Amino acid sequence: MAGFFRRFVIAVAGGQTLYWLYTFRLIFVNANPLGDGFEFVAIVPFGVVFLALVAPSLWLAVAGRMLPLGAALAVAGLVLNVLLFIEIASELTDGGARPLKF
Repeated sequence: MAGFFRRFVIAVAGGQTLYWLYTFRLIFVNANPLGDGFEFVAIVPFGVVFLALVAPSLWLAVAGRMLPLGAALAVAGLVLNVLLFIEIASELTDGGARPLKF
């Protein structure tokens, strides 16, 4: 059972780590080129989720300690990242008026 939790947490937290790095590009591509760059403030909540939930869960999985807690942190980070993506995508597309560039 510990092996399953460890692989699960590493997979979920690793995917979220890659997603966190991708958000920099996603916001850069969709930012208003004539604007003030305020769109980049959206990186802050993604960073908070990464530092508060994803990084500790990844550390717990690599160390092999408290794996159920690591799984709970990874899932909580996943849920928050999805909710944040929905909100940021809505903001970057002006409520769906233009398509989101990936």
